[in-house]
Amino acid sequence: MKTAILILAHKNVWQLEKLVRRLSETFDIYIHADRKWKLDMNLFSTYPNVHFVKRHEVHWGSHLQIDATLELYTAAWKKQYDYYLLISGQDLPIKSNDQILDFITQNKELNFVNFEPLPRADWADQNGGFDRIDYYHGIHFEARDLGMLRRKLYTALRKFQRSVGIKRKLYPVQYYGGWNWININNDAMNQIFKYLHENPNFLNTFKYTESGDELWVQTILANCITNIESDSLRYTEWEKKTAHPNVLQMKDLDRVMASKDLFARKFDEQIDKDVIEKIYELTSGTPSSVHEDDGKTLNSA
Repeated sequence: MKTAILILAHKNVWQLEKLVRRLSETFDIYIHADRKWKLDMNLFSTYPNVHFVKRHEVHWGSHLQIDATLELYTAAWKKQYDYYLLISGQDLPIKSNDQILDFITQNKELNFVNFEPLPRADWADQNGGFDRIDYYHGIHFEARDLGMLRRKLYTALRKFQRSVGIKRKLYPVQYYGGWNWININNDAMNQIFKYLHENPNFLNTFKYTESGDELWVQTILANCITNIESDSLRYTEWEKKTAHPNVLQMKDLDRVMASKDLFARKFDEQIDKDVIEKIYELTSGTPSSVHEDDGKTLNSA
């Protein structure tokens, strides 16, 4: 299986290099490095199958995350891989490369993408997700100087829109949402680009929205294919009413390694380096072990 791993990275050079070192032994790697990050890309020049794409200045939750993701999709799609996995630079594989490849090979006809139709019950505080795209959100400007003024103006604009019942005109399609870390085969990636070609105005729906990166791919795929499982294959822990997942640490190791997922997120070398080292140690060359779970083949740690 010719597989590409696509990485959205914005911090922690040591952590990214360890991730690349492990995964590039088996997979081709494509990296989008946030333009705000002063990263010396020459540090990765010794990896012949690691490719950097055009860099965008990304702000969390803005439509610029879609632009960065599309750079990765486009670069890898040109090579027509059998399978594509999108991860964060703060993800860690919690299975060996062989186990990940074995899982992909045995499930090559399936796509694993967390998705639900809007309105999602767990996004009830955002009108099921529609508040993200019904109103203008800017691009999360910095909380200082002119950026602060712009944020205040967009906040006032949203309040005005709600008060008078004005909503943005959305593209006429059933919307779906979920986590943006996807695992798809080439047929599904072809469908993404086919849909974008046939619907050139579709992405305009997500300009100046909030967290539209968790909507656009799900909406395309759920409307175009049926061989899709609502599962991101990412182990994540959340506190209630938080926008970001917990940073996993040594105290979480047993739960992480007991997971049947392929990756876990998120980790931070500045908070707990030891857990990163330990997981790489535990997953180095681990033999593949397969069992059945709910009708699909999964690998066990």
